[in-house]
Amino acid sequence: MGLIYAEQVEYMSVEQMQQTHEDEIKILNEIDKLAIFYERGEAKKEDLEAKIDEYIAHVKAHFANEERLMEEYDFPSYDMHKMAHDMFLIDLQYSTKQWKEFGDINKMVNFIRKSPEWIVLHINTVDAPTSAYIAEKMALEAKNN
Repeated sequence: MGLIYAEQVEYMSVEQMQQTHEDEIKILNEIDKLAIFYERGEAKKEDLEAKIDEYIAHVKAHFANEERLMEEYDFPSYDMHKMAHDMFLIDLQYSTKQWKEFGDINKMVNFIRKSPEWIVLHINTVDAPTSAYIAEKMALEAKNN
C-alpha cells in the first residue's frame, strides 16, 4: 500500500512534467515504506534521512523546472502557480528545520504523509492546465520552426 498512486493524478501533456510527478510519487512511497520499517526498528535512520533528503532536492528541482517552463512559455497564471509552490516549500522548510535542527524526524515523516492530499489537488487543478498550456505553446513553436 502506498501513500499516493500515479492513477490519482491527471496525466500531464508535457512529458517532463509527467515523469517528474511519477518520480516524486515513487520517492514519497519509498519514504513511507522506510518510515514504517524505521518505526518497527527494521530500517536505519540514515537510510530514511537520505531518502528524505532526496525528496527535498527533488521537490526543489521539480518546482524550479516548472517555474522555468512557465516563464519560458509566458504562462499567464505564473504568479498564482509559483505562490502555491512557495507555500508548499515554506511548510517543507519548517518540517525540515524541525528534523535537522531539533532531531524530530517524526515532523518530517508526518509532513510527507500529509502531502499527498496537496499534491493530488495541485497536480489536478494547477499543474494539469499549466501543462496543457505549455504543450500547446511547444506544439506551436515546433510547427513554426
